[in-house]
Amino acid sequence: MKIYDYKYRARRLKDGKIVKGLTEAPSKIMVDKFLQENGMKPIEVYQKKSLLLELNRISFGRVIKEQDLIFYLRQLNSLLRSGVKLNEASEMLATQQTNKAVRRILYGIFYEVNSGTTLADAYSEYPNDFPEILISMIRVGETTGNLREALVEIVDYFEAQHRIKAAIKQTLMMPIIYLTVAFAVAVFIFVYVMPNFEDMFNSVDDVEMPAVTRLFIDIGNFLTNYAIFLGLGFVSFVAIFILLKKYSRKFQRVLSYIAIRIPIIGTIVKLNNLSRIAATLSQMLNAHVPLQESLVVTYDTLQNQIYKDIIIEAQKNVNGGEYMSLAFEGHYASEVIFTRMISVGEQTGELGKMLTNLSDFYESDSEVKIDRVRKALEPVLLIMIFTLVVIMLLAIMLPSLTFTAQI
Repeated sequence: MKIYDYKYRARRLKDGKIVKGLTEAPSKIMVDKFLQENGMKPIEVYQKKSLLLELNRISFGRVIKEQDLIFYLRQLNSLLRSGVKLNEASEMLATQQTNKAVRRILYGIFYEVNSGTTLADAYSEYPNDFPEILISMIRVGETTGNLREALVEIVDYFEAQHRIKAAIKQTLMMPIIYLTVAFAVAVFIFVYVMPNFEDMFNSVDDVEMPAVTRLFIDIGNFLTNYAIFLGLGFVSFVAIFILLKKYSRKFQRVLSYIAIRIPIIGTIVKLNNLSRIAATLSQMLNAHVPLQESLVVTYDTLQNQIYKDIIIEAQKNVNGGEYMSLAFEGHYASEVIFTRMISVGEQTGELGKMLTNLSDFYESDSEVKIDRVRKALEPVLLIMIFTLVVIMLLAIMLPSLTFTAQI
């Protein structure tokens, strides 16, 4: 759908003030509705053409954030439950959206739906913003006539995953902040503090510099003399790392293996991936999606290559008439309770129900496990920081003591 730029003058209803602005919309009528939704009465609306504005519409990656997507789906569900038709609800949600990039996508959704396209197919036009599991669940809901129920279930799924993800990010931010501050302080001492001691010792003969101070001074000189090369090397390393992570399956597998095996952090990685597998499969199977298709969708929701490989192995087992749980059994990236509950579900024919129980278990257990990891990280980080502080104090204090003693 073509989007145009419109300049407008409008009267703000709350205070009568005349305001001017620029907005995007597929038509002048949509601009009028957008202004009315935001408490303004249109006075003048006309199209404005500009190459700069056209270039400004180019976007990369994901536009609709996870929290915004959850809010949008809740609004859509509320409108549908109130008896509003899907095309009208899509139009209302698009016109009241204030973020230009998001509104552009929602206009596209409205246009597709209003043209007779299913909501699932409309979402599939924007794969970066609407996950595969959402598209699949919406498609099932539209096919069975239970779209509103499908929206409720998918919102609950996204909210549960968002809570777990937020807790994990909060836990991992602590060591990142600690290490970043420690690194910045260390570089400051190496570059700006230690050279002063070198000048002090060079001004006096026959005074031996402490070894730790000499080491710090040498590091500082190295950082100063080769700063440009170190900067270029760091940028090159980051660029190569990103390219390998994006295009090399072997490199992805190595990183995934390290993430699972690393002490303390590996627990969080397992929790995140296993809970996502259980939650995704339970949502799909309870919506009567075939297991093979559910595994395909689950594969797309994962980022860790090791767990992707497990899902591929599970698909092979299902195709060969074997149990899916065999792919997880005895694997270092899985847990005993996870494997056993899936196995019981397969043997009793209630895999969807068992996966729902497993998903609920991981959701309730996630806070305990993440808090346990947080408490385990704290002493490790404190020891590292205190060790660095002691070494720095020695490097700073020993030269003064040595210099005073030998003078």
